[in-house]
Amino acid sequence: MNPQSISLPVVAASDYRNAVPGEMWEMSPVCIAGPISYRSQPQDSSQQAIAALAASTLQAPVDFPAVADAIVPGDHVALAVDPYVPSVEAILAGVLDKLTQTDVGRVSVVLWPETPDELLAQLQERFQNFDPDTDEAPPSTVTPAIRVTRHEPRKRSELRYVAADADGEPMYLARDLVDADLTIPIMSARAADAIERADKTGVFPMFADGSTIRRYQRGELPEVPKEEHGDEDDDSEPEARSDEEIDAMDAFADEPEPKPDSIDASFAAINEVGFLLGVQLVMIVSSDAAGGVERILAGTPDSIRHELETLHAVVENETRPTAPLVIAALDGDASAQTWPNVARAAIASARHLEGAGTIVIWSRLNHAAPAVWTSELPQRRSDAVVLTAEDDFDDWQADRVLARKLATLLTDHRILLYSELDASEVESLGLGVISSVAELKNLGESHHSAGVIRAAQFHDSAVARLELSQDEWS
Repeated sequence: MNPQSISLPVVAASDYRNAVPGEMWEMSPVCIAGPISYRSQPQDSSQQAIAALAASTLQAPVDFPAVADAIVPGDHVALAVDPYVPSVEAILAGVLDKLTQTDVGRVSVVLWPETPDELLAQLQERFQNFDPDTDEAPPSTVTPAIRVTRHEPRKRSELRYVAADADGEPMYLARDLVDADLTIPIMSARAADAIERADKTGVFPMFADGSTIRRYQRGELPEVPKEEHGDEDDDSEPEARSDEEIDAMDAFADEPEPKPDSIDASFAAINEVGFLLGVQLVMIVSSDAAGGVERILAGTPDSIRHELETLHAVVENETRPTAPLVIAALDGDASAQTWPNVARAAIASARHLEGAGTIVIWSRLNHAAPAVWTSELPQRRSDAVVLTAEDDFDDWQADRVLARKLATLLTDHRILLYSELDASEVESLGLGVISSVAELKNLGESHHSAGVIRAAQFHDSAVARLELSQDEWS
């Protein structure tokens, strides 16, 4: 089934880097280039061309042998999949086609917890070739056995212990990823992930247990080792301080404490998760302005890290345009039209607003907000975490932090949503409603300038973290 393209119908903007006050600017997702550019683009926008490119990319990854040479007969291969990868179904078709040409014995396709039900069912119907809920083995004529699942952060039977974090807290990851002989993450290219030093393999924390996800998203960091700050215990008498030193200390007593150096250790540990898991090969997909596939690149985590750092440098060196009105489009197919992507678009837009400003999110969203969103909107609610049993993982859904960030933005900005939902349903969440292109044009006429962010879901990071208060840093 070819997905329907969903695109903003009112874009007529020049390159945003040339924008001046009073003009409209436009931003598109930052694109990966790859070492061989002409081999990283699909021949056309058809699903067949995208599938063929995904398959050929695994034939010649960067700094890694062809995937067929890395597989021993009977190997279990796991695909850790970002559901927002452009044309994810076509890319999986190409990857699975290439894997089935090898001697692999089993393939597990594991998607992020926020994967929409419709997309999960669609991928299961197309690719899963046996019923994993029965005791029956896959037919002997089927090689390999393919299972498609959505990661469940609270389901202990689907998790495996990997390591302890810097605080000694256990970290668990999706069982299929840990048990596999070869794990291949397939993820969207997001420059913001490089800026925020996220896990370059895309595995953590999306495929961790609920308690670990909560610790990471709430910014709970490991304690600072005393020796790193020269505070180790000794039996010597403290050195006497002069009156000048005491006066200087008093002068800075009210200054905020700096963030602990242990944040670097925290991010370093995050990037070690992929190493602990044994991830040797990663595939990243960059989006074009219409939310389609622009390029596909596969290679080792180090080569991918270099590519993402290049994206980081591009973003950091660009002029950041601002406007009192920012229009963020969820360009792409139906799988892009989700509440988490609405929040990502709003977060990305807020960075480009002048003052309080107005954000318009243009989507084809057609399903009601899940319970976690209605519990957080229109205002931030309790931090309480519900446990159903003493040894259960925290009941913390990965997109809860996105809902909270959206709730925070609603207190500071006017946010309007174009969607296929009833206006009353949208307004009950604290969002405003815009219902037509004519209304959008009228809104634009009341502002001296405006900006457009295309495929806005790729302009923010994959994983959000809650901001820490000064007390939490201390």
